Amino acid sequence: MQRLVLDSDPLIGLLSKKDQYHQEAKQGFRQIPATFGEVLTPLPILFEVYKFVSRYQSPDSSRTLLGVIQTETVIISLANEDFAAISDLVLNTPKWQGSLEDASVIFTAQQYQAQIWTIDYQDFGFFSNLEFWNPSI
Repeated sequence: MQRLVLDSDPLIGLLSKKDQYHQEAKQGFRQIPATFGEVLTPLPILFEVYKFVSRYQSPDSSRTLLGVIQTETVIISLANEDFAAISDLVLNTPKWQGSLEDASVIFTAQQYQAQIWTIDYQDFGFFSNLEFWNPSI
């Protein structure tokens, strides 16, 4: 089964009609069911997107988002040993400028042998062993 890990960018793009990637995100979410058997959302990404949408859209939109993510994706929680691995990733790559949320996406993709859907590759380009998915536009 092919799996896809969501970064925050496509989710924010989907929800924000003002986002420059809104159309790309809509198109991508339409294509996912035909390509992937499972869509994974690391819990830190859910928190990041929820906060963003609540602040810049509305609390109602963030609650809608929460429901959609819960029903349409598998939320990946992190155990203590998972956080230790994510922490090691960050601490052992001091030249990398990514966030803990980004590290959770990398960790999840590696653990589940999944592709990543992101829009901002700057945070992930440091790692050559990652596989990315881009929707056909």
